[in-house]
Amino acid sequence: MKVSKTGIGNPARAILLAVAVLLYVVAPATVAQTQNSPAASTQATAPQRHLTVQTNLVLVPVFVYDRGRMAQAPKEEMPCARAAVVTFFKLAPTEPYLPKDCDVTEVQDLSGKDFRLFEDGVEQQIESFEAAAWRIVVRDNLGWHLQASATPRGIWSLSELSTLKKIPFVTTGFHVLGYVPRDAKEGCHRIRVEVNRPNLLVFARDEYCGERSPSDPLVGTSQGKELERILASEKRGKIPLSLQGATFYTGGDHSLVDLSLRFSSNDLYRKWDASNWTLYARIGVMGVIRREDGTVAARFSDLLYPSYWPTFDQGGAKYIEWEKGTTNLSTAVPRLLTPGTAGKVAVSDSGTGNSTLALSFPNVANEIAPDEAAIKTALDSSDPFWLPTRYETQVDLPAGDYDLEIVLNDGWNFGRAKIPLTVEPYDGKQLALSSAALCKSLRSAAVAAKENAQANFAPQYVPLVSKDILFSPSGDTSFAKGEPLFAYFEVYEPQLAENPAAPVSVHMRILDSKTGNTKEDFAPIDAASYKQAGSSVLRIGRKIPIDQLPKGSYRLEMQATGSMGRSTAWRAANFTVE
Repeated sequence: MKVSKTGIGNPARAILLAVAVLLYVVAPATVAQTQNSPAASTQATAPQRHLTVQTNLVLVPVFVYDRGRMAQAPKEEMPCARAAVVTFFKLAPTEPYLPKDCDVTEVQDLSGKDFRLFEDGVEQQIESFEAAAWRIVVRDNLGWHLQASATPRGIWSLSELSTLKKIPFVTTGFHVLGYVPRDAKEGCHRIRVEVNRPNLLVFARDEYCGERSPSDPLVGTSQGKELERILASEKRGKIPLSLQGATFYTGGDHSLVDLSLRFSSNDLYRKWDASNWTLYARIGVMGVIRREDGTVAARFSDLLYPSYWPTFDQGGAKYIEWEKGTTNLSTAVPRLLTPGTAGKVAVSDSGTGNSTLALSFPNVANEIAPDEAAIKTALDSSDPFWLPTRYETQVDLPAGDYDLEIVLNDGWNFGRAKIPLTVEPYDGKQLALSSAALCKSLRSAAVAAKENAQANFAPQYVPLVSKDILFSPSGDTSFAKGEPLFAYFEVYEPQLAENPAAPVSVHMRILDSKTGNTKEDFAPIDAASYKQAGSSVLRIGRKIPIDQLPKGSYRLEMQATGSMGRSTAWRAANFTVE
């Protein structure tokens, strides 16, 4: 990870001004605090075919590095890094940030023909080969931060970087190999990847378990079993979590459920090894959605920094020492994990150390002793580039009443949260209203689409977009004074398909959740400006005025009225002002 520092410009302010035309209204959402959960099975029961995208294709992330270029990487990368910083701060909010990857150690000119893949020692046919970046820089109205993803729908948001005036200039590119197991046996299987070139460092997924969904990669693994044990226990966690869920109709007999989990990076265990610039962090998450009878309707899981992940700091920390001239640690070289056959190929093999990336820092001339204290300080300052504060994902559910329980585990402590979920039945023939997602951040949807497409980032996550503004749900629905509150929701009016001029309005109000007294009663909103040609769905994003509300707990209520004068039932949810 490379880090640079500057005080030029204010992208967050520009983005905020770009969306200042949003009207002030309110909309509901839901939040949960940590609760105890009953012991029960966490395995999903039939039917499941609509819950996730099921496939026999096993996806294998692979990182490939040129060890021969690591010694001079800092010097070679610095011009690119400085240019990236200048570009970043000159960009308008409507322009995508599509940086050149400055990491000269990543091997980019590979194709599927360069790889061989083995499962339990048996070579498999590689069916797909894609390039991707598992981290991207996100600019929003609050500043900028990194997002990471290695599953089709899961997104980890890392700590805020704008307060540090730092940006990363390495996108951490990798390749994704896909294969269909020749003999799909139950249980877990070992994976090994070879690259038909010598003297490369190869890090690859080293295991998969049968019956695993791309959206539930931990099922059957040791990390997954630990999360299941926590969910089945009565233990209360030590990591505070907040959770929000919102449902949206998508057609057919299922609805999209958007989930956002919030936590503090300060509560997560992590350790930097100053001797080899390696981060140890294993942040796992698992969610189980149960029907009223206790059976499992759906589940998901994710893991940030699996054991095979190359979590070494390639950049900012090294630059600090290198530029000061206090150490020659710019010669950092990860050791070659496996030399391969006659030195002609590079191999990923957890049995030879792939589970822990070992780095050595030879002092070329033996002239300068490393400043261990400075190294530790530099590495600690890299935490915001690695530690998450939010996790988002989506699932598909049929109509019904459910309970969602989610657990987050850092290998040392854990947190858990639980909320009820209700998916209302909808046949697409009458006026209807979704629940709403409360948000604190937003950005240009067009920019996000271009940035995500370049990185092949969380390709199955459906963004919540209104008038080309992408709204990001917040797991935490407590709002401090001066903190923005936005709401995203959808109105479904079938009459619009036949009569695009049919009127639709939305009425919103805020109530004191304790007394039931009305605190704000907003004039009905004409939703005409949210109509899209050929669509009966109105996607609405608004800003909620809470500056005048005193500290307390509130209930947001909303109702839609259609062309025939018929109105939906009131939707309600809670939020707090601190």
